[in-house]
Order: sequence, then C-alpha cells, then structure tokens
Amino acid sequence: MEDRRSAIVKLIFDLLTREGFRVSDPLLGGATGFDIIAKRERLRLIIKVLQNIDTLRGSSAMELIRISKLTYAAPIVIGEKTGGGPLEHGVVYFRHRVPILSPETFQDYLEGEMPFISSGPGGFYASIDGKRLHQRREELGFSIGYLSNKIGTSRRSISLYESGSAVTIDVYLKLEEVLGEDLGKSIDLSIISKNLEMPPEESPLENDFLVEVLNLMMMHGMDFHPVRKFPFDAIMKETIEEFFLIGLMESLDQNLIRINSMRNISQIFGNDSFVISRLRTSKEHFGGCAVISLSELREIREKEKLQTLIEKRKLA
Repeated sequence: MEDRRSAIVKLIFDLLTREGFRVSDPLLGGATGFDIIAKRERLRLIIKVLQNIDTLRGSSAMELIRISKLTYAAPIVIGEKTGGGPLEHGVVYFRHRVPILSPETFQDYLEGEMPFISSGPGGFYASIDGKRLHQRREELGFSIGYLSNKIGTSRRSISLYESGSAVTIDVYLKLEEVLGEDLGKSIDLSIISKNLEMPPEESPLENDFLVEVLNLMMMHGMDFHPVRKFPFDAIMKETIEEFFLIGLMESLDQNLIRINSMRNISQIFGNDSFVISRLRTSKEHFGGCAVISLSELREIREKEKLQTLIEKRKLA
C-alpha cells in the first residue's frame, strides 16, 4: 500500500516538474504533514498524498491549513478513493474544508482545465456563473418565474443560483438546455485557500525549548507561529508575504537531514530559514541556514538587534 502511495507522490512530482513548477524533494526528512511543496510564479502549493481520502484526520487537515495560511500557499490533497469507491475524474472533494482531487483531475488543473463540479452532501454539485445566468435569462426575455417552471425549481432557487449558489448536476443540465449556454464556473483552488480561516492552535505546547523560544520571540515583538509535522518547528512572519522557516535543534551535526529539508523548502518558497541551536555553537551558518544559539537569543533585548543578527548570519 505504501508503495502505491509512493508511486502517486512520484507521479505528482513529475507532473509539477513538467508544468514548470519548482518542486521540493519528495523525500524530505521530518515531514509527515505534507509530501510536496511546489511553486510557479505566485502560485504556491502544499500537497499531501493519500490513497483513501477518508483517512485524512481533522487535526492533520487543520495543520495543513495553518501552514498554508502562514506561507500563502494552497493546501491540496491528492487521493485515489473513498470508502464508496474511486474518486471521480473532474470532481473536487472536500474533507475538513481541504480540497481533494484525483491525480487525473490534478493533471487537468495544472494544464489549465479547472474543475467546476464538487462533491457534497447528497451528490455532486456544479459551480455556475450566477452573473452570466442572470444576463442570459434577461437576453432571452425569461422571467424568474418562467425559468423556475421550465426547470422545475422554485423562484427563490433561481435567485440563489444568480447569486452564485452551486446547483445539483440535474439542475445544471436543465439550465444549460433551456438557456442554450454552458454556465459552469471553474473552482479556483487558490481562491478557496484564501477564504479558509486560520485554525487555532489545537493544544498547549509541551516542548519547553519551543515554549522558551516562543516567549522570547513574542517579547521581541516577532510574529512567531509554532507548527507541527513539518521539518521546521515554527514560522516567523516579517511582512505580508515574507517569512522565515525556523528549526529548533539540540545540535547541528545530528540534524543535517532536517536542515537540508528546511533549506530545500525555503528555496522553493523563495524565503529564508534559520536554526536556533539549544547548545552553544561557534557556527553562524550550517547546511545553507543561518544559525543562532539559544543563549544569544536570551541576551538580545531589542527586536532590531535580532533582525540585524539574522540578516548578518543569513549572508554569512
């Protein structure tokens, strides 16, 4: 089963590479919350691969959304089946608010053919262009009452459709037949991600090292966010789209795989990363990442001095 999931990861990696994305190494150390990070121009994707999408836990979905909001990326799960059978081609599914696509649908999406059908309670629904529906109805001289009678629904439903509400597939087909026009509206996965709310921290932090760093960063006025299930331990926001990936490590030499993973993700995102070492170290740079010791962090009293130190080490 794991071999099959690995095969899907490789397939997605190859699809993204072929479509001009910068793609992270699919064998990143310390990553359980995602499988691939990808970026093309301003589009950033954080992708998790599952065979059965019903295995996506709420806690994993919330952490995926948190990371996506902090890094301005779109969270996507690629899967093959649910308990009810294989995922339908051309349909967007949702679990815990995260959009889910089959590999085939994801390939279509990368090639510019965005889906407009989603799975929901009771079946499949089509996203329609409500503004165009209203215009077409008026072009044909149809009243709301006439159109509702023709397709067998209520006047209120027509008003809702014109406001952008999704419709069942049978209603969509009737609208298309009566109005003589395709009213399908693509589901933009990046827009979905922007509309997701930032989930709160699920539980108190138990790592005393992370708690101390969090308190120090907050004391310095830094926008600091601990994360779980990623090769890095926190994200520090600088500006609206600039951030640092931060790894907290007891020692450097024993964490080279994690450091390389952090650096790889930073290169994909186009942002910087640095390591906070719990033990004193003479190293200011290691594995492509700036290094700051916890003792140095304790001695800093001003935000500007911390920022200057980070910039100096970053360029070392």
